Amino acid sequence: MSRGTNPALRARAFAVLGLAFLLLAGGRHADLVARRGADNLQFVAPEDTTPLVAMTTVAFGAFRGLVADVLWVRAAELQENGQYFELVQLATWISQLEPTIPEVWEFQAWNLAYNISVLFPDPEDRWRWVSHGLDLLRNDGLRNNPVSPVLHWNIGWLFQHKIGMDFDQAHRFFKAELAREAEAAFSHPDGLREVERVFRMNPESVEQLEEAFGPLDWRLPATHSLYWAVRGLRFVRGNAFQARNLQRMRLHSLSQLLLQGEMLTDSGGAPLLALPRFDLTDRLLDELDRLDADPMFGELSRRSMRMVLMEAVLLHAEYGRSARALELYERLARLDVDLLPGPGGLLNLLAQSPLHEDPEQLSRDQALLRLTAMLVQAREWDGLDADRARGYRGMARQFHRRFQAARVSAEHMDRTGLPDFEVMDRAVQTRLPAGIPFQDPEIL
Repeated sequence: MSRGTNPALRARAFAVLGLAFLLLAGGRHADLVARRGADNLQFVAPEDTTPLVAMTTVAFGAFRGLVADVLWVRAAELQENGQYFELVQLATWISQLEPTIPEVWEFQAWNLAYNISVLFPDPEDRWRWVSHGLDLLRNDGLRNNPVSPVLHWNIGWLFQHKIGMDFDQAHRFFKAELAREAEAAFSHPDGLREVERVFRMNPESVEQLEEAFGPLDWRLPATHSLYWAVRGLRFVRGNAFQARNLQRMRLHSLSQLLLQGEMLTDSGGAPLLALPRFDLTDRLLDELDRLDADPMFGELSRRSMRMVLMEAVLLHAEYGRSARALELYERLARLDVDLLPGPGGLLNLLAQSPLHEDPEQLSRDQALLRLTAMLVQAREWDGLDADRARGYRGMARQFHRRFQAARVSAEHMDRTGLPDFEVMDRAVQTRLPAGIPFQDPEIL
């Protein structure tokens, strides 16, 4: 426009141009909303978050990202120098600045549950930090990112690895505290409302999980990792990496529950050992068959099928379910050309099984599996054949003694040692009636 253009005309022209741009931007709104949903970038209104999140949202506005970047650089320095306590406060600020980025909560929870917890020798102190990490993910992380597969996987991982395995010196204390909390919540008069309050689990999802796999023992870490894996899979949107990670956790959890799916405790409620869930064998194999038809999970299913069949064969054989063990072995042999079909191949496999090694060579979980199998079979023969019952119990006692003797230090014993033999035997006798086969009676 020339200098001589009428100001009123020029103003109208700019108004029309502005309106055009506004309409163009509005036309993109639906697409942006769809993209945000597809990428799990959830918007949380300031009034629905904590006061500090609301304040930073209003105060920093579009500059929050720049402030967060500066804090991330400082966080990396603190992490590298092992200054974990200073990192807690810094990570809190970052999470308030970027609450809808799942990795922010993942970073902070990992620092609490892994880096800081191990600085405390007292198991109760360690559990407090691990619980803090879990609560951070379940309460704050999921509140701001309710459909994040990443956060669901991280919650499941803390149950599966930090609590469920024996790498942490205080893992037995962790398991006992989880069992105590689960026992209190699931037996509460308010039912699943109390479960939702304590564990932040969706009651409907809990019920659906038990409909699919039967009554689950929520005192076990594997049951919780199964829940978070299944729940997280609902929110995966085309991300193959996330889907496979969650599916792998789901299958591992089910496999663990097959081997050790019902907890036995001492008189004080502390975990001792766990009985297998033989009924999960076919359910798990059916799941793998279903996944095999899915291009995203086909390779994972085939690898898992061999592993699950191998575990199921050894489990049934260890408990004396020879007919069922042979049936499962034949299915395994059809998948593995290196295995010889028939009873001879099964016996050869059992001879090479790690479970038949000296007790000193076994992991704690492997030792518990064998010891539990011997105690269960001793109980099955109580009242039917005293000599055979005494024989199984004697083998179990000797096995327990040798495994305990192989602990090379007080730390090793504390982390991987077994409970008192008499207490374990009494727990099995209390749980199982004498002279009656434990599950799968048609196999015996």
